[in-house]
Amino acid sequence: MVPGHEIIAEIEKVGDEVKGFKPGDLVGFGVFRDCCGKCKACKSGDDQLCAECYVLTYDPYLGGYSTHMQVKASFVFHMPPNLDKAKAAPILCAGVTVFAPLKRWGIPGARCGVVGIGGLGHMAIQVANKMGMHVVAISTNPSKEAEAKQYGAKEFVNSKNEADMKKLKSTEKLDLLINTAFVSDISEYLYSLRAGGRFIQVAIPDIAKPIVFNNVDLVVGQKQYSGSWVGNRRELQETLDFCADFNILPVVENFKWPDFPKAYQRLYECKAKYRCVVDVADTFDNL
Repeated sequence: MVPGHEIIAEIEKVGDEVKGFKPGDLVGFGVFRDCCGKCKACKSGDDQLCAECYVLTYDPYLGGYSTHMQVKASFVFHMPPNLDKAKAAPILCAGVTVFAPLKRWGIPGARCGVVGIGGLGHMAIQVANKMGMHVVAISTNPSKEAEAKQYGAKEFVNSKNEADMKKLKSTEKLDLLINTAFVSDISEYLYSLRAGGRFIQVAIPDIAKPIVFNNVDLVVGQKQYSGSWVGNRRELQETLDFCADFNILPVVENFKWPDFPKAYQRLYECKAKYRCVVDVADTFDNL
């Protein structure tokens, strides 16, 4: 499935009771289009954890592949004017997915590891760096070192290099680590955390491959293993504003709608860097 769930659009019409938005406003729309508003999670502000009926932007809806969408104003977000609309859409999912847990558990000066330098990882490096953390990028691909440092990483670790990993697990342990890669055996990464450190899981590996780690290391080191699911609506607007303030943008490939098959092929072959952004409006507005 290739969901169209990171969307930037211009408001065409608003309902009579809508406040804060007007026709012509440039807005963003993310993963969710509704929630129950009544459960404990919704009332606490974590609507992405709605226990009753959170509704996704896609499936069965067409999401960003639509020419028009009718949505609740409460699930629409103001786009800061200085964010390039041709590049900013992935902030509405990939951006908030890493921003929310890094803000929740990160602190300035912390040694923060980022596993994987892809769609989520390259955003995590930028965000953690601008939050004042010392970022250690971790990848199986040594050719990504220069790229990771361009995003703000202070160090690079080749996870296939025994010397690199030994150093990380002994003298230069991490305060927190965010995993953005589809890796199931996380034992070596958990070892790299200091006592009391936190491992943040945002990637969702193949469910047929259970997460594997050393329970003794987790317990004796009083380490914390935490999952994080996208972000709530307040965190999403904060993510947009943060990215605007610090000039953070995703790396994307842009396509016109007639070239959508090319974009899909890039995804299918795992060659997209790092999101394929398709301009639907430009195509259909000119029909």
